[in-house]
Amino acid sequence: MNRRHALITLTAPASGLLTGLLVGCAGLGGPTVITLSEAEIAALIQRSFPLTRRVLEVFDVQLQAPQLRLLPDQNRLSVDLTVSTQDRLFGRTARGQLLFDSALRYDARDATVRLTQVRVRQVNLSAGSTAAGTVPPLAAKPASPQSPDLPLDPAPTLGPSSPLGPSSPLGPSARLGNVLAERVLDDLVIYRVPADRLASLRQLGLQPGAVTITSRGLEITLARLGS
Repeated sequence: MNRRHALITLTAPASGLLTGLLVGCAGLGGPTVITLSEAEIAALIQRSFPLTRRVLEVFDVQLQAPQLRLLPDQNRLSVDLTVSTQDRLFGRTARGQLLFDSALRYDARDATVRLTQVRVRQVNLSAGSTAAGTVPPLAAKPASPQSPDLPLDPAPTLGPSSPLGPSSPLGPSARLGNVLAERVLDDLVIYRVPADRLASLRQLGLQPGAVTITSRGLEITLARLGS
């Protein structure tokens, strides 16, 4: 079996989801690239949802129904999620959309492709209800009857000193979006290279390396071991 045929075989999982991913090999010494189409990336991300987490010690949050869009000019992808929250203190609920974009990275420690540098771009939440009736949306101040939804300005890039506490100038919805990005979405695993496929790559002296978003989809460059 020649090297090219071996690579085509080992990159196609039993599920058939990632069949035919090897798109090029520029000779024995050239780069080898595995490509996932936009539809295949969307299917991988779908597997990670619905996702339920408790954040800020107050809100039970569920994220679901991800809608994917590639941003090749930025080497990032954009995901629009449905978000549902419940306030554990008062039982009030809210539902809406959360839009974020993210880069991707390969983690050699566990052979995973993960979200990285997640940036929440917009959070829109509409009020739900409690046993006492309808309550205001999760905002710094109640919304008027004419504007039940609360679109927010793009959230800032997160860091260790992100203003997540009560003194933050951001409203509760924005803080919630930032916490979701920092503690839930950032570093989320979207794909794990199967152990047998990883072993086959190593036998060929290769390992997954850089992950890039292009107009063709997600491209994983296979580098030589030790490079």
